[in-house]
Amino acid sequence: MSSTSSNTHSSTSSQHEHKQGSCPVTGKSYDFCPVRNGDVRSPCPALNALANHGYLPRDGKNISAWDLVCALRNGYNLSTVLACILSFSAILLLGQFRCMSLSDLARHNLIEHDASLVHRDDLNGNEYAPTRVDRKLLAALCAEAGKVLPDRMTLEDAARIRVKREAHCKKLDSLHAEIARGEIVIAIAVLGGKDAAKNGVSVSALHDWMKYERLPAGWKPDHTQGLYQTYKMAKFVRRRMEEVGAHP
Repeated sequence: MSSTSSNTHSSTSSQHEHKQGSCPVTGKSYDFCPVRNGDVRSPCPALNALANHGYLPRDGKNISAWDLVCALRNGYNLSTVLACILSFSAILLLGQFRCMSLSDLARHNLIEHDASLVHRDDLNGNEYAPTRVDRKLLAALCAEAGKVLPDRMTLEDAARIRVKREAHCKKLDSLHAEIARGEIVIAIAVLGGKDAAKNGVSVSALHDWMKYERLPAGWKPDHTQGLYQTYKMAKFVRRRMEEVGAHP
C-alpha cells in the first residue's frame, strides 16, 4: 500500500462514526474502538467498555434489557441469573421499559449515586451527573490498593476505600450503598479471575479498564461470575466497611 493510501485510510479510521451502533473499522469483531463523535456513554466503566468493544451498540444508544444481558454474558461471562438481575433492575430503576441509552444511566440518584470511586459528585443539582472519570479520584483509588497484597486491589482494600470516600460525600441510602459496593465487587471479581475473592485484581488492569474503558490486553474471563459468589463478596465488603467505620 502506498504512503498516500495508508495515510488516507488512517485519516478515515480516525474520523469515522458509529452510525446505527456499528463500527466501519472493527466490523463485527470485538476489537476496541474508543468513543467517536455522536456516541454517548455512562458513568459505568463496565458498560462503556462493552460498548467500546462492540458487545453493546458502539454508539451507546437503543439498548434493550436483553442487549444488556447478552453483553454482560458475552463480555464478562456473568451468569445468566446475575446478568438478568442487573439488566432488568437497571431498566426498572430508570423507568425505561423499551430501550435506553448509556447516557440515561447518568441521571442522578436513580442508579448513579454520590460517593463514586472515580466520579465527582454533582453539586449543582443537575439532572445528569458527570460521566468522565476523574483522574485525581482514579489516582487516589489506585494509591489505596496494595495494602494487603502488592500491586493488587483486594476486597479488603475496596472496603477501606469505600469508607474513606463515603466519609467525604453525602450519606448514601441503603439502595445506593448496595449499588456502590456491588460496582467495585463485580469489577474485582470479573477482572481478577476465579481467585479474586482472595487475591483481588491487578491495580494496573483495574486502572486501565477504568481510565480507558477498555478490556485489559490479553484478558479473557476464566470463570462464570454468579449471583451467590457476588453476594458473598459484597457481604464481606459490607462487614469490613462496618468494622473499619467503627474503628477508623
